[in-house]
Amino acid sequence: MKNNLPYRPILAAALVTAALACSSSQITLGGDLNVTVSATTPVNVGDSLRLDYDVTGQSLAGLVISWGDMQTDSVSFLGAQTAGGSEYHVYDSAGQFTLLVNVFDQLQGTGSAEIIVTIDP
Repeated sequence: MKNNLPYRPILAAALVTAALACSSSQITLGGDLNVTVSATTPVNVGDSLRLDYDVTGQSLAGLVISWGDMQTDSVSFLGAQTAGGSEYHVYDSAGQFTLLVNVFDQLQGTGSAEIIVTIDP
């Protein structure tokens, strides 16, 4: 049986050298902070409005949706670089409402998007 001990220090030295070479390079993960939203509108009072969102960043913490009727919801992303999904909301009254979506990135700060939705009687 062959003894592999002489090879281990060489492998360790190669790994340390590779790690040092990479530490001097800058690596950027993700992309510019961006949020886009769209909604199924109009809907009737009492029906669910669906808000779709698509977010990119470098270390996304989450987003907060202000529905325009004094109600808010939040979604957590736990450091993701991209996120997308849907949130639903039911309005108690008819009218036009401005939805504001604020996204938070741990490295890039905040971004926002807004959309106006119509709720029919």
